[in-house]
Amino acid sequence: MAIPEVPEKILADAHHICTRAIGRTYCLCPRLRRGSIYIHIILTLMKKEWFLLLTSTAITLLVAVGLIRWLAPGLLGISTDLQLVQVDDKMPPFYEGIFRQEDLQSQEFILKDPYTRVRAHPLFPEVGSLGPHDLLGFRNRRIPNIADIVVIGDSQTYGNNASIDENYPHQLEILLANKLSLTYSMAVGGWGAVQYLDMFMNAMAFQPRAIVVAFYSGNDPLESFQLAYGVDHWKSLIPNPNLSASDIPKVEFPPPKSQWWPVEFKDGIKTVFTPTLRLASNQNHPAVQAGYQIMANAAAMMSKVAEPYPIKLIFTVIPTKELVYAQKVQQEKLVPPEDYLLLTTLEQQNITQLATQIQSLPNADFVDLVTPLQQAALTSVLYPADTDGHPVSQGYKVIANILAQNLQDKLPTKPQGVVAIQSENNQHQIALVHDLDKWYFKDESVFLGNGWRMEGIPLVRPRDLAGHRFNGVIDSVNPTKYGPSLK
Repeated sequence: MAIPEVPEKILADAHHICTRAIGRTYCLCPRLRRGSIYIHIILTLMKKEWFLLLTSTAITLLVAVGLIRWLAPGLLGISTDLQLVQVDDKMPPFYEGIFRQEDLQSQEFILKDPYTRVRAHPLFPEVGSLGPHDLLGFRNRRIPNIADIVVIGDSQTYGNNASIDENYPHQLEILLANKLSLTYSMAVGGWGAVQYLDMFMNAMAFQPRAIVVAFYSGNDPLESFQLAYGVDHWKSLIPNPNLSASDIPKVEFPPPKSQWWPVEFKDGIKTVFTPTLRLASNQNHPAVQAGYQIMANAAAMMSKVAEPYPIKLIFTVIPTKELVYAQKVQQEKLVPPEDYLLLTTLEQQNITQLATQIQSLPNADFVDLVTPLQQAALTSVLYPADTDGHPVSQGYKVIANILAQNLQDKLPTKPQGVVAIQSENNQHQIALVHDLDKWYFKDESVFLGNGWRMEGIPLVRPRDLAGHRFNGVIDSVNPTKYGPSLK
């Protein structure tokens, strides 16, 4: 597949091109006392040519000083923190945008957004299988300066039906504990490929070693179509200009009970399938085909933007519950509805085609989740017993295990012992690292006195120790506490 041209807006975001705004400073001029004697003197002097010259020169100097105070106040010794910046559309007030009171006080879990259509409530507390959310509205307990892995997705990645510790991004972090694996989740229910592309640009700010983008075949095609064709900001992603937002097929949500297929397997596992609902995003329909193409194009754009950077780009597709249980349904010789058979056939074809397109990208890997989930479903409870299409903890565990296997060889091992931290001026600071703690040595004599040698010290970047706690400077010789035998 030929990689589509990346829109200028996306390239601009990727290279962090910022809009500049001109600030203005304000000052108060001293009042002039107005008296008749002063007026008389001024009127008399104005008759003199030298006074006119002097006055015009003074006015010119005042104008020049005023311009300097406006455009370059630093030249006059005005502190930057005392300069005033006018609020306008080019530079909205920063803190008012981050701590929006209408967001923090809202009673809604999902909020509206002009670009991403929806976003999650910031600082939402941990309530059962929802939350907690960080200040950006993502499901994390903190916003790190550095994230080794950023995971982008929808509610399947958010982790409906599971606590934050049971969703797959956080299980993934635990499974990769021997690696530099600080994981940050950027997932919101209702998102699709367009939002994933948008968040990918923001994810680059965390300097990740790997970015995982998880599509969901259950609704991403139609949600991607809806946003690309419905919001002018994303028109550059439209693959077929002959279609419009009105061409999206009608879907009944939630699906009526007449469209349910309740199943109880021989081992007692129960669930309810909704094949008609999920078929809507996998049927042979122009909008669905365009939706899958938007997904492929978004992946290609992410790959192209990430190419110059040392980032491992991983794509995957989380399948529908219906496709996950397809092998078990066939094994037990159940007779499914026609929509179920059609869904599982078309969905598998769509995933295979998307995987083929992604695998042709120069710096991207595709991880298959269908096969391992189908195998696990033969013996384990992966989904709730009702119509909910989100996995439970065991289902998320399968996803985390497969992704961890793929990432294991792509991430460096967590530093232990002494390391040399490379600074910007090419100087090196020797540090002692143990678990998530780090110390600096005062000087070479203290370093050698504690039993270390200068040979073979691994070189790391400051970002490699961003998640480590700084415990101070080692200024004494105590090999038991600071030497190679440290446990």
